[in-house]
Amino acid sequence: MKKEIVRIEGLRKSIHGSQVLNGLNLSVYEGEILGMTGLSGSGKSVVAEILSGSRSFEEGEICLAKSRSGPGTGRKRNRNGAENGIFHIRSAPNLFPCLTIEENICLMEPGIGPGFFFPTRMQLRKVREAAHSLEIGWDEKASVSSLSLYEKHQISLLRAWYLHAKLLIIDNITNDYTEEEFRKLGQLLLKLRQKKVSILLIESMPERVTSFTDRLVILRNGRDEGILFREEYHQYDINKIMSGDYNLPGAVKREEVRQEQKVLMSVSQIHGKGLQGLSFYLNQGEVVGFTDEEDALCTDVWRLFQGNARIESGVVLLDGERIHMKIGREALIRLGFGYVDFYKNSIFPQLSLRDNLTITSLDRLTAKAMINTRLEKRVVQDLLESLHFSDENLKKPLGEISNREQLIAALYKWILNRSRVVVLNNVLSGTDMIMRNIVEQFLNELRRREMGALLFSPNTRELYELCDRIYRIQKGRVEDEIVVGERRGS
Repeated sequence: MKKEIVRIEGLRKSIHGSQVLNGLNLSVYEGEILGMTGLSGSGKSVVAEILSGSRSFEEGEICLAKSRSGPGTGRKRNRNGAENGIFHIRSAPNLFPCLTIEENICLMEPGIGPGFFFPTRMQLRKVREAAHSLEIGWDEKASVSSLSLYEKHQISLLRAWYLHAKLLIIDNITNDYTEEEFRKLGQLLLKLRQKKVSILLIESMPERVTSFTDRLVILRNGRDEGILFREEYHQYDINKIMSGDYNLPGAVKREEVRQEQKVLMSVSQIHGKGLQGLSFYLNQGEVVGFTDEEDALCTDVWRLFQGNARIESGVVLLDGERIHMKIGREALIRLGFGYVDFYKNSIFPQLSLRDNLTITSLDRLTAKAMINTRLEKRVVQDLLESLHFSDENLKKPLGEISNREQLIAALYKWILNRSRVVVLNNVLSGTDMIMRNIVEQFLNELRRREMGALLFSPNTRELYELCDRIYRIQKGRVEDEIVVGERRGS
């Protein structure tokens, strides 16, 4: 019989008057990897915070080993996990950049603080034995500031194992991972499972959470809407349970690109920092992606289109007119570029949805420095009708309405701005299934309007799913061009 590590019964939690958890029931067993997924706002991270002791709850009960805690028991907040063996690994690693890796691990050991003999020989020996048992290697004197995000998470997991973790809660840490880094994380978690460590893997991306989990809990409206075993994993069924729509359509299909296309933008022989003769083109109605084995986000190419790259020579033409790419992002927006990074960083949460949609278009909606409110209302209303938007959210601050509306504002304001090229940087990070469909619909709308898009993502699969062509970059220049439609058809 499996040993139960944690049991949650009837958990309820409200935040700012909204019911986030509504009678959640959950069990985690020794030595299992339990997956948890759900749409944005379904309560996943709140479950993690309650289990780790950093957030309280109003109703229900949590059973940890032989202890029980309820809403009125005053459960003590646990900062380092040593008290009850539960460790919450977040996207932002809880590490000190000024310390070495080994010092970061030893510093968190209960009852031991920094001193003349810190870390002790005994501590160092135990840390190195723990790393060897998980097949983790590093430069013993390296600072964590030199590590990649995955490597920092790896150190956080090693620290938890060193401190005798019973339950690891991994809370949406893989949004910016490459496929190779995600594969390595899976291998590490499987090793921890073999050592009877229980793992709660929380992910917004269903295809990732099903990769190596034993069971899957699907949250919807703060409840455990479905619990599936590995042999029951079917993507379509998971999507149906997540959305509650049993007539859920499949992902938006990419619209066919016309046979005859006009070049919208051309980049020729760009030399500068990290760029060695970069040349490529973007057609009207086309989405182009970039991939680089050494730099997953193609940072130097992305920086070129932010307007702050160090360029020595080369030419960029937009609609046949030469663009000076060193003028900064704000000036490039006026020339026809649009930008979407992580969508929550691309909006003004205190402004209304209407204001967010038009704020980049003020030059086009003003006369003698006065906003033409009639024109503003008309262009926004036309767009909202095409998106089946409710009028009631128009005047609310964007930070108070759903993530779906926030994503739409971050994307579609560039259509209202009449941008010619939209630069999207890791835009699917932290999104769920329905929000991805919104991104695909937006890209299809760009194609229909004969606009163009440049897509940067560390996830190669996303590039193949969303782009018409992909440029493979090596040593600052295009090494290969992949036409995605032709590749799929072959």
